Amino acid sequence: MEYFHSVRLRDTLCNGCTRCVKVCPTEAIRVKGKAEIIDVRCIDCGECIRICPQHAKTGKVDSLKDLEKYKYNIALPDPAIFGQFSHNIQPQKILGAFIAMGFDSVFDVAIACDYVSLAIRNVLKNHSGPPFISASCPAVIRLVQALHPDLIPHLIPVEAPLEIAGGLALEEGLKKGYKKEEIGVFYISPCPAKVTAVKQPVAREKSNVNEVLSIVDLYGNILKYISSDKTKALELKATGLGYGWARAGGESLAIKCSDNVVIDGIEQVNKVLNEIEIGKLTDVEYIECWACIGGCVGGPMLVENPFIARVRVRKLAESIGGDLSIEKLKEFPPEYFNWQMSMKPRQIMKYDEDISSAIAKANKIQNLLKSLPGFDCGICGAPTCHAHVEDFIQGKISGLSCLLNKRGDSSDS
Repeated sequence: MEYFHSVRLRDTLCNGCTRCVKVCPTEAIRVKGKAEIIDVRCIDCGECIRICPQHAKTGKVDSLKDLEKYKYNIALPDPAIFGQFSHNIQPQKILGAFIAMGFDSVFDVAIACDYVSLAIRNVLKNHSGPPFISASCPAVIRLVQALHPDLIPHLIPVEAPLEIAGGLALEEGLKKGYKKEEIGVFYISPCPAKVTAVKQPVAREKSNVNEVLSIVDLYGNILKYISSDKTKALELKATGLGYGWARAGGESLAIKCSDNVVIDGIEQVNKVLNEIEIGKLTDVEYIECWACIGGCVGGPMLVENPFIARVRVRKLAESIGGDLSIEKLKEFPPEYFNWQMSMKPRQIMKYDEDISSAIAKANKIQNLLKSLPGFDCGICGAPTCHAHVEDFIQGKISGLSCLLNKRGDSSDS
């Protein structure tokens, strides 16, 4: 299978420092003079973008020029955008800036967060099994597919606000008399994982969203237009709970689930998923997971410090308040919020198609590991000694090369 990735490497900027190698949760990066990204392993979490001092990693997004492809363009700003501006800037003007920028309409994604919250409440109401894992962060979903496939049944089968917002925005355009192909639905994203979720969704054939722009790329334009008296303020139509989704813990508040645990940061999420796999953490109802520290306000395609942004989002949510009745779900078809397809595991490592050969390779890996110091220093360009040996066994490198191993090259072992 060919994978789309928003995370891209600009190798002319890479100096081979190996910092990205150590933070990648799926061991998707190797350094051979310069970094290389292993396609099948990458989950587009953006940790490499965040840590690279050379800015050699970037998130590929679409452009405002893509507005020209459609007759009617709708902006879908992620709630994280409201944490990027100081408290004296009206959130209504932030929405209005998209009209000044050239969009015909704005659909506030926080509205979809409200609706998805109700859908999750409805599922939890009738659930008595193991705890559900939130499925709103696409990087977490892909982490589960890649490293924890046995936990796929634990993911709550409710579409993320991104897709619900896209579908509702599309309906808005159709009601105005435009054809589907004439409507441009643009998600304004805080992270590369949501770009990939649009370009290659995992629980549906095709996304409701056409294009994805990053908040960091539009930040200057938004600042310019919100300071203009000509920019009209648009009404905020979501509840405070909907806006609260931008920060870690906001989803749990919105779904009214007190028997929950909130984990943010891909490293900690991975650790907790490991715990769940061995039968721990069974005494909660819901596990809210975010790849970025602080939730979506910590996305690598944002401007503001995530801790400052988190406080701003919390204050905005508290100032707006409100809630929706579960009766609101009756306005939607029964299956509206469900996944359209079952989710499949992503096989990131297969030693061999033949089982006996695969076992033999696994045994050889264990034997070769004894000849390495086990420091997992990354000097060789692989994240761990185990990954380095795997690369050798799979024929991706010609021999083992450990600068710290005083016993010499063990490629002939």
